[in-house]
Amino acid sequence: EGVQVKNDAETLCYQVEKQLSELKDKMSTADADDLRKKMAAVRESIAGDIEDPEAVKQKTKDLQEVSWRVTQQAYQQSSSEGGEATQDSKFEEEKKQEKK
Repeated sequence: EGVQVKNDAETLCYQVEKQLSELKDKMSTADADDLRKKMAAVRESIAGDIEDPEAVKQKTKDLQEVSWRVTQQAYQQSSSEGGEATQDSKFEEEKKQEKK
């Protein structure tokens, strides 16, 4: 169980790091700091042997909830800005694909 908990936590931390870089212009500094703080707590709890899988699960759940909230706010913000944001993101995606 400890291995699965650790893998889930590491995967979520990776996703949150990606979210921080992709949505940095769309999230508040407070939200970004909250994500970083919760991510640090998760990473700290999975460093070394996991003695309390339930505690790790709770910290992972807390991070997941903040991540969902921030993502939802960012997408609501971009959709309220109109189609312009959609065009920009499509263009950026095309540029990323060309670089690969």
